Parts: sequence; C-alpha cells; structure tokens
Amino acid sequence: MPGSPRPNPRTSPAKAPLSLEAIVAASLDLVDELGCAAVSMRRVAQVLDTGSASLYVYVHDRRELMLLTHDLALAAVELPTDGDWRTRLELLVERTVAALATHRDLASVGFTEAPTGPHILRLVEEMLRLLRLGGIQDAACAWAVDLLGQYIASAALEAAARSGEPAESVDDTASRLSTLYQALPADEYPTIHELAPLLTVGGSARETWKLRVILDGIHTRDAEEAAQQGAQ
Repeated sequence: MPGSPRPNPRTSPAKAPLSLEAIVAASLDLVDELGCAAVSMRRVAQVLDTGSASLYVYVHDRRELMLLTHDLALAAVELPTDGDWRTRLELLVERTVAALATHRDLASVGFTEAPTGPHILRLVEEMLRLLRLGGIQDAACAWAVDLLGQYIASAALEAAARSGEPAESVDDTASRLSTLYQALPADEYPTIHELAPLLTVGGSARETWKLRVILDGIHTRDAEEAAQQGAQ
C-alpha cells in the first residue's frame, strides 16, 4: 500500500537461522495441520521464510524430508523397563502406534519406505532385543520386526483417522455399518448377518487382541520351526 512504512531491520525480529532441525520441525507442523500431501519443499520453505533452493543444502529431496519427519515423530517414544519381554514388547509397540497416530497420516511413510533414522532404529533395536530375549530364533526375529512394523503403520493410521472425528461420528459409523450388515439377505450373507453385532465393536480391546494374536503367532510358529529343525 502506498505510504505504508517499510519494516525497520533494526526493530524487526531476526529470522531464525536455517537448519536441518528447523526444516524437519516445520515439515512435521505441516503434517499435523494439513497431512502428508500438503508437505512440499516449496511449502516448507515458505513456512521458514526462505527459498526452496536453501532446503536442498540440508535434504536431498522431499522423500528424504518425509523420512526425517517420520523419524522425528518417534523421538519421544520411551522404551519400557518393567515386566517380562512380552509385556515390554507389547507396550513398546503400543507407544509407537500412539506416537505416530498423533500426526495424521504420517504413519503411511512406513508403508511406502523403509525408515532408517536414529529414532526408529532405536525402537527396532529394542524390538529385536526383546524378541531374542523371548527365545525367538534370529531368522524369525528379522521377519517378526517387519510384521510388527506393518502392524504399527496400519494401527496408527486407523487410530489417527478415528481421532480426527468427533466421538458421535465414530459411533454413527459403527451404528451405520451394524445396521447395514444386519440388513443383508441372510441367505446370501449368512455369516456376516449372524456376526453383525460383533463386527463393529471392541475399541481398544480389539487393537490389543490384534497385537497379541500377532505375537502369539510369531511365538507359536517359531516354536514349531525349532521343533522341526530339532527333529531333522
């Protein structure tokens, strides 16, 4: 506007120096506000009041930025110290799910990439250590931690989707699905029709059940393979 005074560099607040930490933090803030799709090098640069070219000094591309953002979201996850290996492993997985679920769809990065930042590696190291402590063979440990990673990503995305909806909306969805299932022709969908009251209930108990079934399966399958190897 004509006549508007220009900012005085002596009185204007100094712009924070650019750094990798600032770039990743700005990316995480964008994810929290708008979701992963909103994160671009240009948009992050705008948030930091700089040019896109400046960001490439610190990160190679958007892919690397999203991996770093995913890793930052896990920085505060505490390793459990109480209980046996199974109790600690369950709690560690639950804490990891909870940490990712607070950042919209950020957990989707775990589906499309193989995160290897220091914070995720700290968690993977502990998961592998606990699986070994539980007597799981090394080969099974390697595959088990991959399976747990897939569970963490999917559970976090589901939890994030639920948390973004009002409680009434979640209840309405469950009620709508239950009504739909029960209205299905019993002769065409007999099992769905019969189990309709159970298909949309469970809440946190359902999530605990899923995780425990996975861990039970890992333990049982490993024991069976160990027995087969011993019999050879």
